[in-house]
Amino acid sequence: MAGAMIAADQPTCFPSDLLVAVSSKDDGTMLDRIRGRHVADVLENRRRFCDQLGINYDDVVYHVISYDQAQTFDTTIEVTEADTVKYNNEGIFADALYTEMAGVGLLLPVADCIATVIYDPKRRALMLAHLGRHSTVVQLMSQAVQYFVRRGSQVKDLKIWMSPSITQKNYCMDYFDHTNDTNWHNFCRQTADGIYLDMQGFNRSLAIQAGVPGDDIFISPIDTADNPNYFSHSSGDTAGRIAVVAMMRG
Repeated sequence: MAGAMIAADQPTCFPSDLLVAVSSKDDGTMLDRIRGRHVADVLENRRRFCDQLGINYDDVVYHVISYDQAQTFDTTIEVTEADTVKYNNEGIFADALYTEMAGVGLLLPVADCIATVIYDPKRRALMLAHLGRHSTVVQLMSQAVQYFVRRGSQVKDLKIWMSPSITQKNYCMDYFDHTNDTNWHNFCRQTADGIYLDMQGFNRSLAIQAGVPGDDIFISPIDTADNPNYFSHSSGDTAGRIAVVAMMRG
């Protein structure tokens, strides 16, 4: 079989005019934080993965997440074909990328964080958001839904999918500043070991509060922390990343 993405783990909730795919470990790492953003063999992995999907890596915008001190973790940037790697090998620093252009792919590498695809099939508008702990805490999900509304979407039309990511049973923090925040009440569990966070549940609740129908929010059941097919930062994969790619077909 060409390529190694796992058929059973791909999202099935979107209409056929939207391509969304998630790579697995066997596709190779899509980012090596230790060696730099665009080392040749990693670029080759990205190209090969895109080829498998029938798209050209040169038509993709590479999504870069920054954890610098100055970050607010809620930056959304709209991209067009002018931002694809033909013109931009550096990638775009943002917490969410949004496009209304068919044929512009969005590629986000992750290893435990939730790569989240939001799609409005009526208006044909697409977002790929990085929901890590920082962006989850600042409620990027709520802002993402609002972004669609400002652009003319009806909330009830949105469909959301969250990628394989670390789930509450494995996501333990030594401390968490928001344990007393009522929003987090149902989504953090304090034990003798630490505080276990339900990131997927929290983000789902934000989307529902914003008006997205619960039936249109899909969460991958895969926990990257204990599934050997996926890279997991918490399980020691400091260099490895899977990728989620999303693109509206022409």
